[in-house]
Amino acid sequence: MERKWEAKLKQIEERAACYERKPLSSVYRPRLSKPEEPPSIWKLFHRQTEAFNFVKSCKEDVHVFALEYKVGDGQRIYLVTTYTQLWFYYKSRKNLLHCYEVIPENAVCKLYFDLEFNKHANPEADGKKMVALLIEHVCKALQELYRVNCSAEDVFNLDSSTEEKFSRHLIFQLRDVAFKDNIHVGVYTRNRNFRLYKSSKIGKHVALEIAEDNKFFPKHSETVSEENQCFLSSLVSNVRFSDTLRILTCDTSQNKEKRIECFSSTNTKAENIEGFHCSPYPEIDQFVLSLVNKNGIQGGIRRWSYFFPEELLVYDICKYRWCENIRRAHKSNNIMILVDLKNEVWYQKCHDPVCKAENFKSDCFPLPAEVGLLFLLKEEEEFTATETLNSETENPHKPPSSTLSRGVASDADWDNGIDDTYFLEATEDAELAEAAENGLLSYYSGVDEIPDELILQVLQE
Repeated sequence: MERKWEAKLKQIEERAACYERKPLSSVYRPRLSKPEEPPSIWKLFHRQTEAFNFVKSCKEDVHVFALEYKVGDGQRIYLVTTYTQLWFYYKSRKNLLHCYEVIPENAVCKLYFDLEFNKHANPEADGKKMVALLIEHVCKALQELYRVNCSAEDVFNLDSSTEEKFSRHLIFQLRDVAFKDNIHVGVYTRNRNFRLYKSSKIGKHVALEIAEDNKFFPKHSETVSEENQCFLSSLVSNVRFSDTLRILTCDTSQNKEKRIECFSSTNTKAENIEGFHCSPYPEIDQFVLSLVNKNGIQGGIRRWSYFFPEELLVYDICKYRWCENIRRAHKSNNIMILVDLKNEVWYQKCHDPVCKAENFKSDCFPLPAEVGLLFLLKEEEEFTATETLNSETENPHKPPSSTLSRGVASDADWDNGIDDTYFLEATEDAELAEAAENGLLSYYSGVDEIPDELILQVLQE
């Protein structure tokens, strides 16, 4: 009996020593079916704000993702989980086919671009060449402004192009370097939904895949698969903090000053007003400038916005406050000029609270014939035909395809600074397209008037 007790006591002492070497966790962490799988943090929300509030309450390194679940209206639900847990379910591609990273506002992030253009509207545009030029210019700017070495090998190039649209995502993989937030990157300021690598838009079958001209490849790892490495590299918010991490900023005070500047008829070179360059209709821009440059007043265009379904150009005017409603200039509030491209007319609205309360809209005035779309299309055809004929006459052995029609930039044009305009117009178009996809604009489709609240919201954002 005594021997049995001594054996039992020895067994208890050994077990106690084992627990001392490997103590139990103070908090139980539920896991998936296998010990090597990650802790289970997986919570869905219908509102983005609720998801971010939950993130703040978590001690774990969790992030917010958006999942499209309803075809047609772009409705999304929001998932909070870790990168590891998401990849565990995401890698099989059986579910979670339409996912987006939500890039938090005011959060440190990588430099990234969303690029696209319509192929049919730009038949001579070489998308690959344009991407290569953009990367080259951005790398040059990073070196000149921040002394950051960068090349095409540091840019993860993802492609989701179709027969109709050229579409790329570029995510810069700068070692020990990141930007303070979206505002300092200059792309987007809100909680941006950025489509995940391998995901497609709902109702579409084209996923974001590695572009054939991509030159970035993650370093080999014994513990992380190459696909997982690519997934982690594609995440804009996946920035690892370290003692050597440099946080880059852009001089926002200069940007704020430039926001009140404008391009005028006496200075046709577009200023870098936080990306608010000339609209896709430069002839209409010049017409609007002529409306606000008269009677000794030098007004200008602060920025423009384009509403796709209504084909409406909205110009936010600066330094010119004449209002048709009160028949004089406002003391402090500026005006808007709206151009209806469908009906080829223009009219004026106001930022003034009294005019907005009255829902004031001036009479509609016809656009001059020389800026009408039919006239511009006819002029474009005549211009292209003339240029082609002259080219063939001067050099009969030169193929017609080498002729550059108006609106297509040559290599020399890019070096002269026109690349900034093309790039910023592309990002502006991408932002508007995203807004339309999310239902912001489609909500008002079929309505003759766009509410002032929506117009002002877009202008303010």
